[in-house]
Amino acid sequence: MRYSDVVVVGGGPAGAVAAHAAAQAGAKVLVLERSPRRPPRCTGLVGPRLLELLGLPRALVLRELSAVRISGPGGTAVEVRAPSPRGYVLDRTGLDRWLLERAQEAGAEVWAPGAAVGLDRGVLRTTRGPVGFGVLVGADGPGSAVRRWAGLPAPGEALVGVQALVRGSSSEEDAVEVHVGRSVAPGGFAWVVPGGEGDLRVGLLTTAGREADVFLDRFLRRRFPGARVLRREAGLVPVGPPVRTVGDRVLLVGDAAGQTKPLTGGGLLFGAVAARIAGELAARGPGALPEYEGRWRRGLGPEIAFGLRARRVFLGLSEPELDRLVAALGHPALRELVAEAGDVDAPSRLARAFLARPAVWGALLPAVGLLRALFPFSDLPERDRSG
Repeated sequence: MRYSDVVVVGGGPAGAVAAHAAAQAGAKVLVLERSPRRPPRCTGLVGPRLLELLGLPRALVLRELSAVRISGPGGTAVEVRAPSPRGYVLDRTGLDRWLLERAQEAGAEVWAPGAAVGLDRGVLRTTRGPVGFGVLVGADGPGSAVRRWAGLPAPGEALVGVQALVRGSSSEEDAVEVHVGRSVAPGGFAWVVPGGEGDLRVGLLTTAGREADVFLDRFLRRRFPGARVLRREAGLVPVGPPVRTVGDRVLLVGDAAGQTKPLTGGGLLFGAVAARIAGELAARGPGALPEYEGRWRRGLGPEIAFGLRARRVFLGLSEPELDRLVAALGHPALRELVAEAGDVDAPSRLARAFLARPAVWGALLPAVGLLRALFPFSDLPERDRSG
């Protein structure tokens, strides 16, 4: 029977980062990737921290973004432009390939295709035969089989994300569009993100379940009538990590552990931060696993908690309140503050910047007294430790 110190189920970004970290630490590592040719179901919009954390080559960056255009349900729209790029659109297929190759260069072995089909008494059953392991890392997505086999709880909520790759005409565009409102994306938002030359990533995140495609079709007809859709994709997006992500010789990372941003559903940065910790500890053996829970939660927990609170407030806003909030963001003082302190990876930074400038508090008064609900002042994270 084959044996590896660390077996990683899932060869996406979180799995590849965990495998790289474990292999660098000297462990014998095996990665199983079920569907190596499946296109990633991800927009690929990230902040600068992921580029820095992983040392990504610039060739993986398709576009730099400096502005966001926010549209409310009643048609109110505001553009906020930063003096320098705040977001980066990645070649997601290229990112997955680069991260797996980096793990292999560090010494990890990759089975692609190779799937885990069961866990029995400490032995992982796979399509290539049984594999013994010291530590099993579940990086197999929101519907994680590893999580189920290990008896670990699921994330708090699962949203549906749907996206279409559309042939557009935004070769020089450096702005992302965000559209909010129940008629657009119930319980979430819609987006338009410029990608490669002439391509747009148009999608939405919603609580509408099986109706998600209906809302996407409606949004496409309104925003891009007659546009050519090159490809569609859909998937579940976990929001809110479970109470436990460590089992008997098992760790969960990435979407399997609900390590996503509650406001946007983005998981690349948070998954990579946790995966590095997971890989380092897994390489030390089962005795080191109890450290994982505390370490990743100290790094990511405050920002996730803030995002969950902000999401609850967002879900409670009426359509008129959403419109008034968007309109308030057009106030020159607020627009300047958002341009200066807005952070796709750490929304709580904007809240702290807002608190530090009492002169701009009045700008949000038209939003029907939402100040305290939107920014729970008493327990904001003291500082960003998300990597």
